[in-house]
Amino acid sequence: MAAFFESQKHPTAYATGDFFVVFDVPFGHGIQYSRDLKSAFAEQYAASLEDLSHQGEATDWAFSPADFPDSPEGLVAALGSFASHYAKRIGVFAAVLQPVSGADKPAFVSWLRRAANANFAERLRLVVIDATDAPLLASVSDEKGERIAVRELQLDSFDVAQETFAQEPVAGPAGVFRNQLTALIALVEKGSVDQVKSKARDALAFVQQQKWTDQEIVVRLLVGGALVKAARFDEAVAIYGASRQLAEQVQAAGHPAGHKLILQTWFGEAGALLAAGDDRAAADCYRQAAASARADQNLILTIEALRMAAFCHGRNGDREAALACSQQALACGAQLRPEVRGMTTLPVAAMDYLRALDSTSADAITRHKAELDQVLASHESQAEAHALAAGAHIDSQTAQRIEDDWAADDRRASDEAEHRLAHLLAETDPAFQRAFAHARGLLGADWPLIGSVAIPAPPPVESPS
Repeated sequence: MAAFFESQKHPTAYATGDFFVVFDVPFGHGIQYSRDLKSAFAEQYAASLEDLSHQGEATDWAFSPADFPDSPEGLVAALGSFASHYAKRIGVFAAVLQPVSGADKPAFVSWLRRAANANFAERLRLVVIDATDAPLLASVSDEKGERIAVRELQLDSFDVAQETFAQEPVAGPAGVFRNQLTALIALVEKGSVDQVKSKARDALAFVQQQKWTDQEIVVRLLVGGALVKAARFDEAVAIYGASRQLAEQVQAAGHPAGHKLILQTWFGEAGALLAAGDDRAAADCYRQAAASARADQNLILTIEALRMAAFCHGRNGDREAALACSQQALACGAQLRPEVRGMTTLPVAAMDYLRALDSTSADAITRHKAELDQVLASHESQAEAHALAAGAHIDSQTAQRIEDDWAADDRRASDEAEHRLAHLLAETDPAFQRAFAHARGLLGADWPLIGSVAIPAPPPVESPS
């Protein structure tokens, strides 16, 4: 979809003649989203004035975000003004709403519902992308049931790849292998494991003939993944082990991706063993994966490998080993820039460390966080209700008051939660207190109660990590 939207900016065979603008503004709440979308559009228009002038287009559309309310209806009116002004030149004006965050909030669905019922200019459309496997926007509707069109994208990755390759052919052995690998990936996605193995035999024979050992490893890793997917864990472990022997030869020969290939074999084998329920062997593989990640100077995957090793040791009842791996994960996290730490699984590793020290206290912190989340969610619901009551023509003073009151309520709730957290920690033993202070020092003063690095849900452990 991103490729389609981008292609509309260029005179190609794929251009529809319509005008698409993509907005990746984060969704925090309705007032903020409406205001920020208007501001983003104003900035895009201002930045395009010189190009419009060179193209002989009029640049006399006057737009001030403050002239339109901070509401879904206000945003639709602002976009509609542009669509009407340039109606003879741009065809349909499609505003693509792809918030980089917040699209999973119920308030976003409510915002879209209000937008769908606003007064649209004739040539204005809103475009929103939803996931077919976990749709979030199914409840969005309009009053008359006539304004929303749903189109399911029929996409086959193999067909897309084949079409792409036809447009950009590669001659010789590389082109042959590219087609083989694409077909193999498609089978891993939707074929049987026996189909994957049959196709892989052809690909392996070809790369062995070409002496492309690194690509042989890639093929074997794909087969290993298909075997895990089919719950044929013993075969998968054997495949990953054989792949590692080849990867070690490639690394010894000075291949720049040698460490990465070895690392993938360890992660693959660990995931297969974990899925098979062999926690002790999985922990050993994750420890080896951590060593490979260190050799590749990849701190992020080192943290993840150590976190998973700690998890496996904990599930196997080896508390001391779990604590040791968790401590090593936090030590690796300390080597990352502070702003990067929350983007890794370090917050999960930190909470797992506390849980290994004292599960009762760690669970109490988790419950405390959940209670704060409920309070903050209620504040958000109240603010959205006040914004809805203010209506489509909400004035800037009312919008600001709603936001200020909401922020003040959140600050009070957060201060009270921090006070209760301090009391909870005071009742724990010194080792737990030191570990908590260390983790908070790494992840910031808001951890683990507030923000993106609070207490995230760990990745699923049933599949390879």
